[in-house]
Amino acid sequence: MNLVADSDGTLRVTGLDRLSASNCGDFKQLVLLRLAENVRVVELECAHLRFIDSDGLGTLITIHKRLVTCSGRVRLKQPLPVVRQLLRLLRFDEIFEIIP
Repeated sequence: MNLVADSDGTLRVTGLDRLSASNCGDFKQLVLLRLAENVRVVELECAHLRFIDSDGLGTLITIHKRLVTCSGRVRLKQPLPVVRQLLRLLRFDEIFEIIP
């Protein structure tokens, strides 16, 4: 997993193939630490994200809640069809910005 903060306040996260109970704790900790550095947008590259479970979704909600307090947002970029379908089914596409 790679995290790169741009000067415009966007934290780009790449290199995740799964977001589950096995790794979401580390992911959440790293992202929340970076939010203290004036990050207002977390953009998760989802082109290789093949699996996400309830813990992973809960982590995204936690990050989202933290960001909305400072008018920020979470972007999910290029989710695979299976992930996009899950997000749509759970109505998470109404919470997160989905970038095709």
